[in-house]
Amino acid sequence: MIETKPLYYFVAAYEEGSVTAAASRCFIAQPSITHAIKSLENHLGTKLFERSKQGVKPTPEGEKLYKLALELLLQSQQIESAFTPDSRIEMPIYIQSDINTEYYQNIIESLQSSSSLIDLFIVNEIEQAQLAIIDEERIPAQFQFKLLNKEEYKLVVRQDHPLTRKKEITLRDFEALTFIARPYCTKQKAFERLTNEQKITITYKGNAIHDLQIQGLVKLGLGVALIPESYMQQDKGLKYLSITLKTPIKRSVALAYRKLPKELMETVKRIRE
Repeated sequence: MIETKPLYYFVAAYEEGSVTAAASRCFIAQPSITHAIKSLENHLGTKLFERSKQGVKPTPEGEKLYKLALELLLQSQQIESAFTPDSRIEMPIYIQSDINTEYYQNIIESLQSSSSLIDLFIVNEIEQAQLAIIDEERIPAQFQFKLLNKEEYKLVVRQDHPLTRKKEITLRDFEALTFIARPYCTKQKAFERLTNEQKITITYKGNAIHDLQIQGLVKLGLGVALIPESYMQQDKGLKYLSITLKTPIKRSVALAYRKLPKELMETVKRIRE
């Protein structure tokens, strides 16, 4: 008789393509995943994965087991739900650290209200999540997604900064500025490539850890910064300036998801791109 827990760990490894990522997703140590897979292989008398430095790749027998395991795990969940109809489902959600949650408040509220039996809880890694609000380019292959927003970047300066008097801001204006860096941003490298191409030297004064902090540092006169439009706020001490570029640099924020309960999946479908 095969227990469901090793199958659950096997499915995680199959979908993640990595024992390490599967362990993170299941909130357990990596050896537990390895042991579960090895036990299944010994019990079934077959090899389920080819292992390499890049991760794990299912064998034909692994592909076969995956389909059967999904059916068995679903049946197990249905049996439990039939006899414990009020049992709550914890749904892990990952929100990228530089995304303004207030801007997507309506999305999160819709997900929370999709069912009284579903509880959202925050996880620190995308591998642990079934839902995510994340940059499109950071979405793992095993997730589907719906685009929520495309936003440009603004140059945020103090209200009394000399650039506020200019009609147009270009990359050439960056050379005389001192920037506070956003090392967590997916688009910082894109801006750096553009400035390097035009041989513009960028001066950094330090790193911020999130975008609310960065605006406070700008307000104190410690530098200027590039931030997404969604972080713009009503503040008399700050000014948000558009940057003239041949091709504007934008980021696409998406709602990513995989294997959701029916009620939650219906809510996701209703969210408009």
